[in-house]
Amino acid sequence: MFNKEGIPFFTVIIPFLSILFVSFFATSYHLKVTNEAFEANLQEYKKLYSKTETNKKTIKNIIESKTKEHKLYQKNFTDFMMVLTIAIIIFMALFSLLMISIISDVVKKYKQQVKTEEKKLQSLNKNLASKVAIGIEEGKRKDKAILQQSKLARMGSMISMIAHQWRQPLTELSGVLMELETATRFKKVTDKHILSSIERSDKMIEFMSNTIDDFRNFFKPDKKKEQFSILDSCQKAINLINASLDDSNIKLVVDVKNDKEINGYPTEYSQVILNLLMNARDILVEKRVENPQITITIDTKGILSIVELKDNAGGIKYEHFDLIFDPYFSTKDSSKGTGLGLYISKLIIERNMGGELSVSNDKEGAVFKIVLAG
Repeated sequence: MFNKEGIPFFTVIIPFLSILFVSFFATSYHLKVTNEAFEANLQEYKKLYSKTETNKKTIKNIIESKTKEHKLYQKNFTDFMMVLTIAIIIFMALFSLLMISIISDVVKKYKQQVKTEEKKLQSLNKNLASKVAIGIEEGKRKDKAILQQSKLARMGSMISMIAHQWRQPLTELSGVLMELETATRFKKVTDKHILSSIERSDKMIEFMSNTIDDFRNFFKPDKKKEQFSILDSCQKAINLINASLDDSNIKLVVDVKNDKEINGYPTEYSQVILNLLMNARDILVEKRVENPQITITIDTKGILSIVELKDNAGGIKYEHFDLIFDPYFSTKDSSKGTGLGLYISKLIIERNMGGELSVSNDKEGAVFKIVLAG
């Protein structure tokens, strides 16, 4: 099919075969037609001269003369066709050589380009491993930086919630001290008053101490699965953020239709609820919603535990639905969020606990739904 230069043979052979076929066909056809015409003419001559007084010998001589002329014409035509065919063959041979030369140059240039690209590809393959290693290290550094930012944001949020939790007891402690100071100044302090103030102060200090323990235990990861109540786990998250919601004038409604105990990680589940509550709080504050409200509905359906958490902030934009659980995606300012909260929440519910975390919109706002098998 191909010669050593990679040129297809048919580009050379087909023109030759075509010319030879046409030449010999034309010659054969012409001779055939010429002989038939000559025989027809002879018959006409015989009929014509037979009607005249010309003798047979004369007719014979005329026919012989015409036959010689015809053979000479055939010979001349055959020679002409042979010369023409040879000339065409020579021309096509030269043309084919020219085409071979042109195609050969094109093929050589193409081969050179292929070799150049192969060398580039080999060079790229040699450097690919090092480039991949550099890319992985760079990705790890970025991930560490983002995770560190996430930890700092989480710590800032935790400190903010602790501050909200401590604000009321600190105010009450200040009031107790002011009462003691006033009573002392006016010489009206009594042992009963002092003991009562100490008792009240102890209770508030204990509450503040418990708050620290709650936060410390809350962010401590669970090591093994255990049976826990959905309502209790939700309540732990609510206790941590309740003061922050009150400070933002956000109403929290907890609708318990059916509680259920499931096997899983209670602290991680509480973290998911807290993260959803914090997101709802942030969007309600950001949009300055009138009469802001968050509703938590706890229900069961067969073996399934279903918790829905919704707000009245207007819902999530349609173009964000496919991205809402992606890592590092956030609609908040970079200083207020890293985009890891919902991603980690989905991992906890779906990978760690075999459930499902989804989101939708209703007429008032976003609805996050957690489904777990108990």
